[in-house]
Amino acid sequence: MRPPAKTYCRVCEAACGLEVDFDAQGVPTRLRPDREHPVSAGYACAKGTRFLEVARHPDRVLHPQVDGNRVGWDEAIAAAAARIAGVRDRFGPHAVGLYFGNPIAFNALGLVTLLAFIKSLGTRNVFSASSQDCNNKFAGARLVHGSAAIHPVPDFEHCDLAVVFGSNPYVSQSSFVHLPRGATVFDRLRERGGDVVWVDPRRTESAKRGGSHLAIRAGTDLWLLLALLGRLGAAAPAERTNVAGFTELLELARSVSIEEAAARTLLTPEEIENLAARIAGAGRCAMHMSVGVNQGGFGTMAYVVLQALIWATGNFDVAGGSLIHPMSEVLAKVFSLANLDPPHRSRIGGFESVLGTIPGGVLADEILVAGDDRIRALIVISGDPLRSIPGEARLDQALSALDTLVSIDMFANATAKRADVVLPACSWLERWDFASTTVAFQTGSLIQIAAPVMAPLGESRNDVRILGDLAIALGRRNPLWRLTRLAYERWLPRPRFGFAGLKPRPGGRLAKHGLQLWHASFANELVRLRAVAKPDPTAFTLISRRRRLGHNGWLHGGLRDGDEAATAWMNLADMAELGLHDGDRIEIDTGTATLTIATRGDAGLSSRTIVVPHGLREHNINAMIPSGVPAIERLSGQHVMTGIGATVRAAHSRRLPHGSEASPQMTPTTLRHST
Repeated sequence: MRPPAKTYCRVCEAACGLEVDFDAQGVPTRLRPDREHPVSAGYACAKGTRFLEVARHPDRVLHPQVDGNRVGWDEAIAAAAARIAGVRDRFGPHAVGLYFGNPIAFNALGLVTLLAFIKSLGTRNVFSASSQDCNNKFAGARLVHGSAAIHPVPDFEHCDLAVVFGSNPYVSQSSFVHLPRGATVFDRLRERGGDVVWVDPRRTESAKRGGSHLAIRAGTDLWLLLALLGRLGAAAPAERTNVAGFTELLELARSVSIEEAAARTLLTPEEIENLAARIAGAGRCAMHMSVGVNQGGFGTMAYVVLQALIWATGNFDVAGGSLIHPMSEVLAKVFSLANLDPPHRSRIGGFESVLGTIPGGVLADEILVAGDDRIRALIVISGDPLRSIPGEARLDQALSALDTLVSIDMFANATAKRADVVLPACSWLERWDFASTTVAFQTGSLIQIAAPVMAPLGESRNDVRILGDLAIALGRRNPLWRLTRLAYERWLPRPRFGFAGLKPRPGGRLAKHGLQLWHASFANELVRLRAVAKPDPTAFTLISRRRRLGHNGWLHGGLRDGDEAATAWMNLADMAELGLHDGDRIEIDTGTATLTIATRGDAGLSSRTIVVPHGLREHNINAMIPSGVPAIERLSGQHVMTGIGATVRAAHSRRLPHGSEASPQMTPTTLRHST
């Protein structure tokens, strides 16, 4: 019998170690946490341990298709290339657009091949899922550190206090950080006498596990961060060599009073003052913000202010604070040499590119609005823009207007179902990989390499070969296509190894590289921030939540975990005011769409906040979010995806019939495009 094999999860940056069990025929039977893994040490979430169910899901696409008919690979590649080339030759390279989701970021050679493929296309119309969740961090890093590749990593393993904004790591790990032994790092923090403060609109599963909770109003984190910086900035180091712009940023922060921040965030002045005192009094404080802040409309400025706060409180480039991994410097040089962040602007909205991509929020208009370089052909790789970008109705119209649509994916998702050519990709269990994305987000020194643990199902192929063959068929004969294909098919690496010394070390970062904490555009951000209407005591704010098995398109709807998926959560007092009880149905109206859904009370939820789960099979919450240029943050192209204004009322049919399922319903006639 084949002995267990080592691999690692490629769902997120955590890259938890996994062991694979096999039956007598060498077929994988189970994925389980690897207790010997030097970083995760036996911790792994259900998204990774149940990925065999995803890889073997009956809905997987296993054969190439052209116009809905099964064909061979040669015919499919030829058909895709002919249709793309026809558009390119007639209308120019920018008439071909490309969208990629985040799974390709955890596919080392696939990502390299994708970047080369994009350059071979010569198009500026490249979109990614990052503009729905983390573009603000790339844009902010470029402003502060001079490169989108350089990000501070919180050292939770050695801090005395952790302050976490907009993250729920016990359910969905966290982003831009590789947590040692997973989210249990916060358990160990409390065991050694430290504490963690969770800043979030609801008392999440992480906050319930332990620590303090501040129930902030969604989308207002920048108010809190500015108030904290204004309160704590006076204690900043007097030596500011290589730290530029702090005086200007501090002046802006001091214009925000504690009372104004409290009114905007719905925290009390005492809560804000207490948090400032705890940060100032902590021996070492590690601070981190994640998607809940990124998507709030001011994520770039929040990321910059957070880094200024880290530095001002003496927690930058020190153990127990925030560290910069040396691999970040390497990646920054690679980005620069390879010109991976070429500056250009979108035709619609004039948004500056981030890492060579323009906002997904303008994709529909880049297809539908007449003019030079209008997109007429679209290639989608491991993504589902129709479901993940707000404005589903408008984008559906746009996809139908394309001359051709090509999908490279494991599943026929909502976008792929509209594709002319579908090219089936393999899962991460079926390919060789190197954890390149993870390295720069960890405090340890591990580098991971994994071999395939199962053969590709059906006729699925790795993205490297698909993109390489497509590039060759398009007449782009680059030796890289052959080299990367050879790497996948011939190399037999060890499952995993580590490089000693490749880890972040305190000290020296400022003297060597410095920080830039001010940009001319920041002054307008405060103007824009104050222009947002003050909280209406009668209005609700809509946010989403991730589920234990809900992550990206591949796990949405495919796996059931017993979660109350089709249920919206409300504050208990708000329910009482509306005369609602658990199980009653409500109507949520954002002005873009109306959702009818069952509700239940949540004692840990901030007032006037309504929470709908992300990734429901029956309903796409992103369809309720306003779309178009006004809904996109100017600094980064990040779409505003949380803190959406809404009205909530009891549905006409208050309770569901006995024995029926609580399926949410969207009113089709209320779908409107915001321009």
